[in-house]
Amino acid sequence: MKSRIQISGREVFGWLLICVSALMLLRSASLCFSNDIWYDELFTVGMAEHSYGELVRFTAADVHPPLYYCIVKFFADLCKLIIPSAGTVIPAKLVSVLPFFILLIYSVTWIRKRWGVFTGGLFLFCVTAMPQLSAYTVEARMYGWALLFVTAAFLHASACAERKSVPHGTAFVLYGLAAAYTQYFACVAVVMVYLYLLFLFWRRDKMRIREWLLFVALSVAGYAPWLFALAGQISAVRENYWILPLTWRSLGGCVKFLMKPAFSNDRVNTVLAVVLAAGYGVVFVWCGWKYKLEHKGRVFEDIPENHSFVLAAAGIWVLAGVVGFGFAASLLIRPVFVYRYMIPALGCFWLGFALCMNEILCKPKTESARADRFFPVFGSAFLILVVVVGLRDYRAFMGEEEFKVMCMRETETALSLIGQEDTVLYNFDQVQAVTGYYLPETVERLLWRTQGESLIQKITSPCGYAQDVDKIRRMLAKMQEDEKTKTLWFVGSFNSRDDIVAEWRAAGLEVEEMGSFLLERYWFNLYRISIFDHNTSRDYF
Repeated sequence: MKSRIQISGREVFGWLLICVSALMLLRSASLCFSNDIWYDELFTVGMAEHSYGELVRFTAADVHPPLYYCIVKFFADLCKLIIPSAGTVIPAKLVSVLPFFILLIYSVTWIRKRWGVFTGGLFLFCVTAMPQLSAYTVEARMYGWALLFVTAAFLHASACAERKSVPHGTAFVLYGLAAAYTQYFACVAVVMVYLYLLFLFWRRDKMRIREWLLFVALSVAGYAPWLFALAGQISAVRENYWILPLTWRSLGGCVKFLMKPAFSNDRVNTVLAVVLAAGYGVVFVWCGWKYKLEHKGRVFEDIPENHSFVLAAAGIWVLAGVVGFGFAASLLIRPVFVYRYMIPALGCFWLGFALCMNEILCKPKTESARADRFFPVFGSAFLILVVVVGLRDYRAFMGEEEFKVMCMRETETALSLIGQEDTVLYNFDQVQAVTGYYLPETVERLLWRTQGESLIQKITSPCGYAQDVDKIRRMLAKMQEDEKTKTLWFVGSFNSRDDIVAEWRAAGLEVEEMGSFLLERYWFNLYRISIFDHNTSRDYF
């Protein structure tokens, strides 16, 4: 009876986590109804506004596969079919929260049936609220979909390991291909899942390796059409890429990315990141020790394929493989790895944690009375810490998004001052590209002494170049002669804008500051430029 009460309490807590996670996802969906985007999201929005053929061509010229952009375009076109006045930004953001709702379905069906509602609830809570992950529920990028595809491939691979199943094998291959067509480090994560499945087949039933080879052959055939584009992208990356070199400290950065929470005190956050990483390790090691005791030291032989420790080890293996590949490629070729490329593997990583926590809290007792007393208490305390960190992280994310939404209203009002025949100068190409998306196509855009990225100009709109004050004077003189009222604006970013404004003022230009504004993550000042008339002490405009 006591055991039943304990299990019932765990199930209630699991359902509570599912409900909390569902509420957070609904709140994320509501936060998608804002028109603010940043530079990377502009690629998504811009590509979705082209035809599928152009989209694939642009993607081949970039550094990502095309599937995610096709998903966004399909959903955006569907929204515009239903609501003709709908734009692209909000549908693109809503697409990002969809994979997390699909993971919710997996949590309350597949994961709940196989490993219990507590495992499903904790897994869903972690992929929704743990550090870094909540932001990808609203960001118009491919990482949420990559996480879904890799996690689903992992789940169906575990089902394939249990028994031969055509539906699960088909789903495994299709999800793996979807991941590979979504993001390249998601492809690496799926390769790690394939290696995990090969290892299980080799240790338990070598005859099933032929089944694994069939999976590989189907996957290679399905990915072959994109290999030529991939080869071109690799060549382009070798010549020039924006990612900075990695150091040994980058390994610590990976841990901070995974575990560092969002409390107001950064020192507390760093300490908690270490505690969370160490706690995860303790939970995993205990689960492995328990696994060894239960099976008298045998490892991966005649053991149920869906055992928690086996799957947890595989989940960590997927993430470790992604990080290891990223570091190896960065050292051997050129830097290609940033921390967010771990996102596709985090579904497997947190599923492993949920499985181990389920073991530490609810499984039968071991032969060690001391362990029986210590680990359930430790597990309960660590679970509370994880939930507190997750809730705090989501609250910080929500507050930041609400602030951006509020500021975006002021930013749109400011950008509406720029007329259809006006000209805008910029000193930062990303701000030029993003703000340019909100301006009429007839507005002339110029970068001050720098040039923008050619691909984003092809996807959105072209941008010119201004290198000296004389060109500004000529533009102002032409505006004076034009019958239409035109204005020259400057959208200045970072501290360099003050030096630029000082230079222009010293050259006799009148530069009037209109205010400071936030667009997603870019602060900028808006200025109106004119030539000062010393005789009448007034502007021409």
